[in-house]
Amino acid sequence: MTFRKMRILKRDMVFQKDLEEEQKFQEEDIEIREEADKEGDEVRGSARQHFTKGDMHFGRGEYDEAEGHFLNAVAADETHLDSHHRLGLLYMKRADFGNAELSFSKLINLKKDPVYYSNLGAALYRQGRLIEAAEAYENAIALDDKRSERLQSLAQVYHELGDGEKALKYFELASRRKPKNNDLKMILADYYEHLGRLEEVIEILNRVLESDPYNK
Repeated sequence: MTFRKMRILKRDMVFQKDLEEEQKFQEEDIEIREEADKEGDEVRGSARQHFTKGDMHFGRGEYDEAEGHFLNAVAADETHLDSHHRLGLLYMKRADFGNAELSFSKLINLKKDPVYYSNLGAALYRQGRLIEAAEAYENAIALDDKRSERLQSLAQVYHELGDGEKALKYFELASRRKPKNNDLKMILADYYEHLGRLEEVIEILNRVLESDPYNK
């Protein structure tokens, strides 16, 4: 199934291009309990120190240096969520999608979180593993269905799998989450046109023109 407006999807669909990292600066690094022994405190402190240094390099685009610090952090504390997450993001930037998948999978084993599932979905999608990517996005949405980008990502996966019914379902949900997004409206118009639902096509196009009278 192809539609002329799918180019809009390719332009605007980012598959968590920023990988939702803004949500995941966990403030739950490690709870240091009063009864924790000194050695445990030192290990956790070492993980935090490596993470801080790694994140500084990550922000500068110095990925080799950042990777070394993040690896040291998880070696010191294998439950350090932020370090695993930053490693996953780093590997995505390098297009090393297999290692990104591994990092996000480790995160999910540590904590079931919609962001981690979404990022795993992005890593799987980039490897062309669409069925697994769909499952990851479904898990993310089961935990939190509020993010339009997440719904749109899943819709695109189903579109590429040839499941137009599910693709339409999630494009509709994504559009409801972002009712002012005209690109999503145009994608929906194409789907409705393909299904012969012309009244809905006209309704959507009229809404687009109301918000953007000069839309070609």
